[in-house]
Amino acid sequence: MADSYKILNEEFSIQELMDFVSDLSRFHRIQGCDEIEKAGNYIKSIIESEDVLDVELKHYSYGIRHGSFGPVVGWWIKGGELRLIKPREELLHSFKDSRTLVAAHSPGGIVEAEVLHIGDGEDPSSYNKIDVEGKIILACGYAYIVYRQATQNGAAGVLIYRKTGIEDAVPYMGLFLTPEEAKESKAPALVISKKTANKLIKLIEKGEKPVVRITVNAGYREEAWIPVVTAKIGESESEIHLCAHYCHPAGTVNDNVSGAASLMELALSLARAIKNKRLDKPDKHSIRFLWVPEFAGTLAYMINDKPQVVFSVNLDMIGEEQQLAGSTINFVKPPPRLFHPYEAVIYYNLKNALSLSESFSSPRKALAYRFDIVPYEFGSDHDVYVQFNVPSIMINQWPDKFYHSDQDTIDKFDPQLAKIISTSIGSAIYMISKTGHEKEIQKLVKSYFYNYIGLELSATHKELFEARYKYIIKSIGSKVLSEVPDKTIKKLMEAIEEECESQSDKEKYVYKEPIGVLSSRLIYRRMGWEGYKALKEITEKEKFMRTVISSLIPLYMRNPISISRLAKMIEEDYGVKVKLDLLRKTIELLIKAKIIEKK
Repeated sequence: MADSYKILNEEFSIQELMDFVSDLSRFHRIQGCDEIEKAGNYIKSIIESEDVLDVELKHYSYGIRHGSFGPVVGWWIKGGELRLIKPREELLHSFKDSRTLVAAHSPGGIVEAEVLHIGDGEDPSSYNKIDVEGKIILACGYAYIVYRQATQNGAAGVLIYRKTGIEDAVPYMGLFLTPEEAKESKAPALVISKKTANKLIKLIEKGEKPVVRITVNAGYREEAWIPVVTAKIGESESEIHLCAHYCHPAGTVNDNVSGAASLMELALSLARAIKNKRLDKPDKHSIRFLWVPEFAGTLAYMINDKPQVVFSVNLDMIGEEQQLAGSTINFVKPPPRLFHPYEAVIYYNLKNALSLSESFSSPRKALAYRFDIVPYEFGSDHDVYVQFNVPSIMINQWPDKFYHSDQDTIDKFDPQLAKIISTSIGSAIYMISKTGHEKEIQKLVKSYFYNYIGLELSATHKELFEARYKYIIKSIGSKVLSEVPDKTIKKLMEAIEEECESQSDKEKYVYKEPIGVLSSRLIYRRMGWEGYKALKEITEKEKFMRTVISSLIPLYMRNPISISRLAKMIEEDYGVKVKLDLLRKTIELLIKAKIIEKK
């Protein structure tokens, strides 16, 4: 068989990739903004240059709900600035230099007023101590909630900052207002650096009563479209998906121009290889490339087009300069109950491609980049596939010190690493989509079976070890055997005793929201401050509860189950002891918000 990795490497152009990165990052790709529609047109114009690809640009309305993704107002933005007026005149920030300055979906307007520092802008009690009517408030917190609290208390303008991160970075934050909320919104909102916030706070502490002028040249649109670009190779109805979201502010690159541009070049590389008869068309599964606005596009596409997806890979933040960003390449798996043998092919192709360092005397090479395999966590478009019970992995680089800020710029991007990741995954996807690779796939799947068990059990709580050992083998074993007719694995499965599921719990609960993840914005809209605060306190005590609330509850509780069964499912998939008091409190709060219903 042809070496697809070698061929894709030869077809993949780093120069083209850098052109795409540069071009795509020029668009202000905010959801609901006119610029994201232009970015979608740009992607389509590039991809359709290869007639091997069956290309479509689909439009879905931002004005209606798509699963858990609610309506978002249409928006345009031309500019903005923050200028200190008193005690001296000074330009503090400009949209020309920081496209993250204007909070996404901020109303337009010019406001000049005294700045009052609120501190925690989410907490309503912060506004009891001070009269903010007609003033510009300076606060930290979740932008949507800060904005709602500030404007309900009469603030004429809003300045939001982040307490963590790089001192002079301007964070990316959005209001993501519904059309109804936008009609009531008049106060312009800016997001400023920690350095600027501290400068204003010091003036306030000195009794200077600083006055600033906020200028925002922006407004709302009657209609806005979710642009989804798809490109398909192959005739089979069953599909393997490669997706990347391309939204976020102009000038930002790693999140996620890096994934979107790399996917563009990978699609063209595969098309050229097939056109030049270096590779045959896939015949086992079709390969579909997808460029989407995050969550909105994936949900709209899956709900409306109903593709027959076998497996998907989400490229989100790939090709970062690891030393600059401080990041590690993460291979994020789906939960074990959504394991698919194709996971093995992606993993080994990627790991082998990243193994470029010579060892001292071993016949094998070592990893040249920081790389790890991690359990499922929420936060990108792989979540949508998981909610549809489609096995999905995410390739992501994390942490990133420049994340969601104006300093996520092209100099932090490593095109060579992006090429390695893209072509290795492209080669793996081609292998599983084309007949003739069955023996190689079986070898990788069998190897991964034992690797998977070892990795999962080594991170399993000692009290759960034996039960989880059985669960992991049963959960992935039958799926492995569908690809690998292996007697040893079959005997191992047969040796695992079947356990009867306890049905002693009479009280059961069911998740009532539309398909998709449970967002902080939806929680706040449904629960108000007190409910939101209570859930926030839970996630601050246990960070993992963010994944439980946002993704696992919507996934595991579609059918009525008890709290004890929910806890067991989490323990099975993650190998951690669930704190039942936190889980029960979470369920109680979500019942009050009518997000969960007691049966």
